[in-house]
Amino acid sequence: MPEDKKDPLDMLEQEIETRRLKEHFYEKDYYNSKKESMMDFLNSRRALTLRQTQEIGFPYWEYPSIQENIFCLGRLDFKEWGRHMAITTFFTLESGYFGQAKFSTFRGKIDFYMPTKGHVNLAEAEVGDYFVLKLKSKDGNSSFIEEIWAVDYDENLAEAVQKIFQEVANRKE
Repeated sequence: MPEDKKDPLDMLEQEIETRRLKEHFYEKDYYNSKKESMMDFLNSRRALTLRQTQEIGFPYWEYPSIQENIFCLGRLDFKEWGRHMAITTFFTLESGYFGQAKFSTFRGKIDFYMPTKGHVNLAEAEVGDYFVLKLKSKDGNSSFIEEIWAVDYDENLAEAVQKIFQEVANRKE
């Protein structure tokens, strides 16, 4: 098949694989550790620095910034300290928008890394937990988490999400 006729998904997978090899992803702890052990390690810290992220081999390059104004369900995969008193959170999004994405949240006046309309301090949030995210993008810029709620994925997820949507709807009335 000619290069210009390749499937875009195949090309993306090839780019990811090339970057993984360049970064020695398969030789590092993030890939080689047991999932539970890695989650315990990540949850023992509020977040990692970029250098620590690179040393353990988290594939941060696979999490793009997105430009969406939606609600979605997301699993927190990783937290990294950003620049200028910010935390970057990496999520796998499972509804509303499907895929991976990253978001920056700045430290507020009360020393919490909490979105504009709080509910969760992201520095204290646990990797592996699920959240309902209200994403906002202004003027075509990257989305940010405007509002976030922790949800229990295993028990009555539908009820929890319905309750959140009802709360938001009641505010608009």
